[in-house]
Amino acid sequence: MVFTSYRLVEAFKAKNGPKKIYAYNVPCQYIVSTEKQFWNKFLFPKSPSERCFYEVIEEDKACHLYVDIDVNRSEYPSIDVKLIQEMVCGYIEFGISAMELVVERCIVTDSSNEHKGSLHIVYHVKDHLWASNAHVGAFMRCMELRAKDNEADYLMWTTFVDMCVYSRNRLFRMLGCTKKHELRTKQSPSLPFNFKNWKICQIQPVVYDGQLIECNEPDGSTARYMGSKAVPIADFEPIIRSHLRSFASNIAPVRSINYIPAYMQWYINLDKKDCVFKGERHQKNTNYMIVNWHENTYRFKCWNRKYACCIHGKSDVKPLPSDLCEVIDKYMNFIISPSIECIESDES
Repeated sequence: MVFTSYRLVEAFKAKNGPKKIYAYNVPCQYIVSTEKQFWNKFLFPKSPSERCFYEVIEEDKACHLYVDIDVNRSEYPSIDVKLIQEMVCGYIEFGISAMELVVERCIVTDSSNEHKGSLHIVYHVKDHLWASNAHVGAFMRCMELRAKDNEADYLMWTTFVDMCVYSRNRLFRMLGCTKKHELRTKQSPSLPFNFKNWKICQIQPVVYDGQLIECNEPDGSTARYMGSKAVPIADFEPIIRSHLRSFASNIAPVRSINYIPAYMQWYINLDKKDCVFKGERHQKNTNYMIVNWHENTYRFKCWNRKYACCIHGKSDVKPLPSDLCEVIDKYMNFIISPSIECIESDES
């Protein structure tokens, strides 16, 4: 019997036996059914544009490791999604090998279009599952920390790898399914859309009683659900954003600005294809600016991963203009947010 509800808590109560919870559309309608029932009744009969379905990755249930890579091609037209895939997979496979585990299968599905590069990667580890989505997140944060030793890798990781997906009862789009109004169907050239492949690509098997992988957080604490370290500057301080954009625009048009607290740095993506390292114009790649708040300096690097001069190139460090330093210091050193008015009470 199939059960549907608009409340996840009711879906959990209705779940019994070898059943899973799926979600339709956002806001969600939750569907509790066996895999075969869901395939026959909901998924297969619909056209790709109608398959707005997600798997609910249930909290504290065993699952496969998965990765979500997203690139805004309007802001980053020069970024090759496949290069990010190779970089991230390199760290993941190193980490799995270091745990003396074996990768049985790596599944890559693509739902990219001209506006967005989007890859989903699922790792099957031989004879093992991760104890929960929290443990997958802990492992991924350990690999992200390892990538910190390579500045370019770390920047790509924090900018394009969605680290917020390792959350409680996460919705994850399935093979053959499409985001509503976006017409980006998740598919793979090597995996035709059929029942067998659809099952293989799911993150959480219905039944599993094998060995489980547990992973601590980078600081050694127990795995927990948490979000990303990267903070879009728009959500951080709009006044700093405005001044940074004004300063960087004197060099080249600004595509995007991101702040990474771990480095206390802003990364400003420029529409600048005349490369200071290659000494000539790139067809696709652009240079970007790194602004260091702690040192009040800036320098340039390049997104290009083909030429050694671009990969290892770092321009000389230059001081920020004094007026920009004053703006940044004012907001970064303010103990209480400047947007909050402090009103003394009558008793003070």
